[in-house]
Amino acid sequence: MSIPLYGFLQGDTIGLVILAEEDDTLQALAQKLQVAASLRVASRDQVQVVYNDQTMDPAMTVAQAGLQPLDRFDVVAG
Repeated sequence: MSIPLYGFLQGDTIGLVILAEEDDTLQALAQKLQVAASLRVASRDQVQVVYNDQTMDPAMTVAQAGLQPLDRFDVVAG
């Protein structure tokens, strides 16, 4: 089941809705956001996903992180 999430990429001027799958890793989620924002922000190899003011383990899945529809996550350099 696809989960719509609000993603905010450091250096971008707008948030984007990203469709995630429950078994997507947070690393894959960060990559999806970078691809969607690639016209405005260059991709970085080293990024971190921040959810609820916590830096998350990139190997964790969307379901394990507890992300719910329309939750916000941030991708920052790291």
